[in-house]
Amino acid sequence: MPMDMKKTKDEIQWEMITSRFLSYDQEKFIRIFGLEHDEEKVYITFMGRDYTIMRKTGLMYEGDRQATIDETVSVYELLTNSEHAPCLSGKWESISSLCTNTTDTSLGRYIDYLKPFGDDAQLMQKTLLEMGAEPANKGDVSAVLTVFPNIPVWFQYWVADDEFPASIQFLFDGGIAEHYRWSLLWNLMTMITDRMLETAGLER
Repeated sequence: MPMDMKKTKDEIQWEMITSRFLSYDQEKFIRIFGLEHDEEKVYITFMGRDYTIMRKTGLMYEGDRQATIDETVSVYELLTNSEHAPCLSGKWESISSLCTNTTDTSLGRYIDYLKPFGDDAQLMQKTLLEMGAEPANKGDVSAVLTVFPNIPVWFQYWVADDEFPASIQFLFDGGIAEHYRWSLLWNLMTMITDRMLETAGLER
């Protein structure tokens, strides 16, 4: 194959994502999650936004915009990895307790992602509420987002002061382990921070 005909890394990744999705029994996850659908499309609300999945190509859209890789992988992981609809366990788990196959659970990158907010905790909290999150009570910024029914993520943020640097925490209901591999939880956290910046009109 000539050099200019070689597939890019993104093209290869998209092929893997869509072909893996198309190999699954679509009727199964439609039934499990009670999704609206027709012969060509499946409709799903994820992280407060409405998406359309094209059943023949495996591509996903929000309106006319093709979903990002993080969005697509996060939705498809839920649909194809679930044997039943999500149920709450009632126990909050940190990323470090859920990621049993790695010792690298540092969240410092997400503090960097949110630097465009500066130290404006009020703006960060306001942004989360605009995203449909419910206010909570731990941290300078604290809110619970619903990724999908019975899949909440509790976002907590502490602004830096004279004694301590800024810190961040994402807590998941323990039931999420039945629907997401630990490695895909990082996708969800990236989606949350990206959505926060987008909602606030900021750039990473």
